Amino acid sequence: MSELRRVIVGTAGHIDHGKSSLVRFLTGIDPDRLEEERERGMTIDLGFAPYQHGSGATVGLIDVPGHERFIKNMVAGSTSVDVVLLVVAADDGVMPQTREHLAILRLLGVERGMIALSKVDLVDEELVEMALEDVRDFVSGTFLEQAPILPVSATTGHGMDALRETLDGLVDSVEPRTDAGPYRLPVQRVFSVAGHGMVVTGVPVSGRVAIGQTLELVRTGQRLRVRGIQAYGEQRETGSAGHSTALNLAGGSKDDVRRGDVVSVPGLFGASRFLALDYLHVDPNSTLRQRHPVRVHVGTDEVIGRATLLDAQHGEVDGKHRVQVRLDEPVCCAVGDSLVVRDAASMTVLGGGRVLAITDGRLKRQKERVLNDLDVRADAMGDPLALVRAAVLGAGSRGSSTAELEREAGDVMHSLLPSLQPALDAGELLRVGTDRWFAGAALDTLGDELISVLKKAHKRQPLLDWLDLSEIRSQMSCSELGLRATIERSRRVETQPGGRIRRTGHRGRLGERLTEVKERIVSTLLAAGASPPAIDEEFTGLPAADNRALIDMLRGAGEVHVVGPFLFHPDVLQRLVATLIEHAGERDGAIEIPVLRDALGTSRKYLIPLLEHFDAMGLTARHGDRRVLRRGARAP
Repeated sequence: MSELRRVIVGTAGHIDHGKSSLVRFLTGIDPDRLEEERERGMTIDLGFAPYQHGSGATVGLIDVPGHERFIKNMVAGSTSVDVVLLVVAADDGVMPQTREHLAILRLLGVERGMIALSKVDLVDEELVEMALEDVRDFVSGTFLEQAPILPVSATTGHGMDALRETLDGLVDSVEPRTDAGPYRLPVQRVFSVAGHGMVVTGVPVSGRVAIGQTLELVRTGQRLRVRGIQAYGEQRETGSAGHSTALNLAGGSKDDVRRGDVVSVPGLFGASRFLALDYLHVDPNSTLRQRHPVRVHVGTDEVIGRATLLDAQHGEVDGKHRVQVRLDEPVCCAVGDSLVVRDAASMTVLGGGRVLAITDGRLKRQKERVLNDLDVRADAMGDPLALVRAAVLGAGSRGSSTAELEREAGDVMHSLLPSLQPALDAGELLRVGTDRWFAGAALDTLGDELISVLKKAHKRQPLLDWLDLSEIRSQMSCSELGLRATIERSRRVETQPGGRIRRTGHRGRLGERLTEVKERIVSTLLAAGASPPAIDEEFTGLPAADNRALIDMLRGAGEVHVVGPFLFHPDVLQRLVATLIEHAGERDGAIEIPVLRDALGTSRKYLIPLLEHFDAMGLTARHGDRRVLRRGARAP
């Protein structure tokens, strides 16, 4: 079994410029594997062939189609290409699809390649030199500007040894794709094999998979078990990113899967109709209009949608923009994936770029916060830790779930945690509960908002030491978890059991008159013992709102206790509890209500609320018509 290099070589070029002939010469395999392709003499789908590197290792070679109508398949193949072999026929020169293919390769981030000037056996030396000059002018200013241009003929074998040698050198210069991260394979083909069942093929963009492992069809959530793995026609125990792979999957049929689907590790990736892009416009004959009808090619999928410029009114020629596409159907992709945008009607390639964010809905145009967030994401591209930070910061007061961050970073959280720990220790990131993450900066902003809300509430209710937390929450722009995280982080607020909150050290303000009323309430309740009067507006002489506020202040300060509809002085309540325990202790825990009533020096009017209060305190328990003292109960 040969060694596999995680490198993909892809051909590109105009129809009938000899790409498939070169592939046959280099690999001995006809990439035109479909009957229709053989009949029509053109490549309409992706052809995969193993190319044997000079070292003996196997490298994947993809022959992508050149016919304009099949350009979408060329995009699907190029998303996995590391090295391009651009083919230009000497008897034809640079053609429209040659230009379009190079534009696509540029948009998909391909950085290495070479050029084969094919069919030199069909022209004289003078025309070869003219064709070479034409090609050099064509690639000037592109990533192929310094690329070698080799005159070759697959028919006579002219220049083919030099082609192999140059191609091997380019493959050696490529950093092989890592197989780190979660497994994700965009499906290029799906078919059935008698005796085996469903097979899907494609080039995984990340991760490894093994026989027996369970994968997920992202679009539907269907679980599929890996029964077999092939890479370049050889049986393998594992498959990994950068290899042309065929997976034999159990748990579904070929009717369940379609080209453009994604199979991946379960529960990590999702599908969305809204993608924010780092977009580059390349069509010199058009501008990108607002709500421009487009075809978006991402992975192996092609979806109709509309494009909206977030940073301008119209897209300039060869201009860079922040763009959001709203798709008619959800697609599965990841932050950092490359894509191509074509005009929906003319099929012309307009531009493309990288996915910066996968959103739940539309983003607002020409909003500084939105554009800044996308700029941060663009700078973080390729750094999972930076992407997590950017995503959490962009989520603001909403925070991010673990699943959202895993999708942003393209990795599972337990792999990211060691790198995140310093940020957690420093308070740059906070984890609230088991599944919510907040940026420290976002919580600081929320803290400012909370202080502002508290100041206004204290101003409206100057008598209150403490405010009702639920009332404050209703005035905040964040979730309950966001408020909880803000309170935990901030030293500017303090809370009290029972759902109360205030600015740290805040005290209600009492004037001379209210101080007198307060003292009268406290002294009256202390003297009243177990039969306190109603502390209402008639008793205090205060308006209803001030009366409620004053009582709330006394409750918050612990100077009165609420028992049903009555208020009791805390010293009185403590004496009543002691009497209750003594009473029950003399009767093996039993409570004789008439006797207790007399012992407390009160009436049934007050005794019933007191007994219910004692139940709530955990001192007593009711069994039918009887009450007993709970075992171990003692006065607080």
